[in-house]
Formats: sequence, structure tokens, C-alpha cells
Amino acid sequence: MQIKKLFPPLTEQWKTVYEKERPNLTPNAISGAELAAYVQTRFGAEPITDAVYLDAIRTDVQNDAFFREKLRGAEPEPAAFRLGDGTFVGIDLVSGWFIAESDTVRIELTYAKGLDEADLENVIRTVDWLNCKKRMEALPRKGRPLPNKPAGGRRRPRETRDERN
Repeated sequence: MQIKKLFPPLTEQWKTVYEKERPNLTPNAISGAELAAYVQTRFGAEPITDAVYLDAIRTDVQNDAFFREKLRGAEPEPAAFRLGDGTFVGIDLVSGWFIAESDTVRIELTYAKGLDEADLENVIRTVDWLNCKKRMEALPRKGRPLPNKPAGGRRRPRETRDERN
């Protein structure tokens, strides 16, 4: 794979992070339908019913071996949304696959979606989620609540600001 030829130190770094963090993580994924509800609630997203968008989502899921396996023989159920700022978000309600035009939205949705058992066995997906988690936790919380997720799928709860004071 070309990424290994171009960036071997980075892939080694990902493996190191994965090996360190994986024992502390448990599945914490929400379903594709729950993610769609989150997008509508969190962003006030408007559904898109245009068949072109829905067919593109369906095709992308079917062409991605990782998510095609998550379908377990079912057909994708695409949902598409336009956020207030014009950002497009596409979600497959069955596999949980999603795409977001904005990197900021992608980071939030990756964190909100969480990780299932298959994701936890995938170095890239797990480290990407950990990076998104770190970025979400670094944001000021004022007016931007974190998704209601357990602390990294970890077994111990995070202390709240009130508990620290």
C-alpha cells in the first residue's frame, strides 16, 4: 500500500498509539440511525431526498469493503442532510458509514459515532477516533456540548468541572 512507502514513521506511530490505548477501549458505537438523529438535532440539518445524493451514498457504502461487511447482506439505507452552513452530510443507517464535507463536522461525527468491535480491531479507525476525541475535548465547551459519549469507551468516568472545583 502506498501510504506505507510514503509515511512508515506515521504508521508506526499509529500502531504504537493503538497498542497502548486499545486495552483501555470498549465498544461505544451508536447506530447509523442514531447518528442521523444526532445530526438533525445537533445541527438542525435538513434532509435531502434527491435520488442522486442517496444513490451516491449507497454506492460508496457498497464499494467500501469494510462497511459492506457491516451490512451483513442487507442493503444500505442512505440518508442525506444539508446543514445550516451548507455542509453536506451523508449517512448509511445500516452500516453507520458517513461522510461530511467539513472536517470540523467529520471530527465531531467520528467522535459521536464511536467505535464498534470491528472498528476496535482496525488500527486506523481506532487511532482516528482517538484523535477526534482529543480534538473534541480540547474545544471550549461553551455553546458546544460534547456528544453524550462515555470517556473514550474507557472504563472510568471523566471528572466534571464541578467535581474538580
